[in-house]
Amino acid sequence: MFASELKKSAEVLGTAKERDVKMIKDGKVFVEKEEEAVEQFKGRTIRDVDFGKEAAPDAIILATKNPVSEPIKFYYRKFRGGQKIPPLLISQNGITASEEAIAAINEIFGKEEAKNIQIIRTILFNPVEKKEGGNKTFIKYSLPIKIALAKISGNGEIKDIVRMFKGAGFQVTEFPQKQADNLEFSKLFLNLMGMAAAARGLSIKKGFKEKEVFREEVEALREYIRVVKATGGRFLNFPSYPVNFLAFLFSLLPLTFLMLLRNFIAGLISQERGEKPKDLEEIDYYNGAVVNLGNRLQIETPINETIYRRGLEKLPQKPL
Repeated sequence: MFASELKKSAEVLGTAKERDVKMIKDGKVFVEKEEEAVEQFKGRTIRDVDFGKEAAPDAIILATKNPVSEPIKFYYRKFRGGQKIPPLLISQNGITASEEAIAAINEIFGKEEAKNIQIIRTILFNPVEKKEGGNKTFIKYSLPIKIALAKISGNGEIKDIVRMFKGAGFQVTEFPQKQADNLEFSKLFLNLMGMAAAARGLSIKKGFKEKEVFREEVEALREYIRVVKATGGRFLNFPSYPVNFLAFLFSLLPLTFLMLLRNFIAGLISQERGEKPKDLEEIDYYNGAVVNLGNRLQIETPINETIYRRGLEKLPQKPL
């Protein structure tokens, strides 16, 4: 998605595993945007093992799955001792990605040199769906792409990065560095909404119609709100997603009153998702992250733990 859209404002080089590079070169990868014709993805792509043989890029957007430490080390070790170290944009879900990125850059370059390397949190609001069939891959997403950015470390401004995204038609909301942690907390709030439903195999809309599922959703978010407040953090509002307002409602309104609003809330947070349940593969970084943060602060989070364990039961490859 990033490669397909950013080529409107930048020269993009993509890296991928050998199998995926071959599929792209063989014309078997397609981009499917809502209300637009399906088109074959065409972009300059190389094997990840070949990265580093050319000049250093102006920026790296890491679009791999969590965890991020090893991919960052793989790419950034190639810049050790070089004159140019590109900014790192991390787009993964969860509140641990930033911590892992900083730790990985510190390990490679040392804490002093690492202070000069920009790490930029990139929050994506559009759901992206990958479908495979008939030996073809389809990447589906909607336009416009909405993101939020905040520099979490490094010197200098990020105007060139913002300009690149805006030039490609992205809707960009930039937050100051001091709000980076709150940006993480706020995005996780959105990620958590619908996870009680997903752990039962339901979409947000279907889950919110069931009173017991909706009660779990509310209680899980209330636990998370208590945890965030204990850290000294707060929630931010995003365009189309008033997280601070929603956190206020969930904190203060009684469950009986929230029940009356559940269809409205479901519609608000399931934009562009339809009846598709949320992905459980990253539940470690959603409800699991709340449980871990609660343990660190000695705050009990039993509802999030219940949802977390129920979700893991649907993912047999993940140990309990």
